[in-house]
Amino acid sequence: MREATLRGMLKTSGDCEVEMFSAKGAFTVGGLLNAGRIEVYLHAGCEAKEIGGEYIEVKKGGSSTLNKLLKHIFNSATILSAETIEGDDIYLEYTRAKVVRGKNVTIGPGCEIELVESAEQFRLDPDSEVKQHVKR
Repeated sequence: MREATLRGMLKTSGDCEVEMFSAKGAFTVGGLLNAGRIEVYLHAGCEAKEIGGEYIEVKKGGSSTLNKLLKHIFNSATILSAETIEGDDIYLEYTRAKVVRGKNVTIGPGCEIELVESAEQFRLDPDSEVKQHVKR
């Protein structure tokens, strides 16, 4: 599949591999979410075991009817959870992860990350927590 555009909910126990992944809603990927470009606008809780791609952007979605409906249905925090996130250019908001690896990594507001490994640039919002940062 070349492109996956999600406006609602997706649940898969395995991997999801596409060239472009764009999500506004909620998803659970039991394995690897892999795409050249990943854009996630959080409207409810999202989860993937691993996320990999060249460009990864996770932002909190705006207040909308979809936000309210999904939050009511899933009764979950509006965050992305993953064990590992790996890519070239990474921008994260409201994300909880064990490891984030990238060339250029920006940790925006609302994140809890155990370890960030960056090759070039690293930026950290004061409203987020990174337990350890390693320049590689």
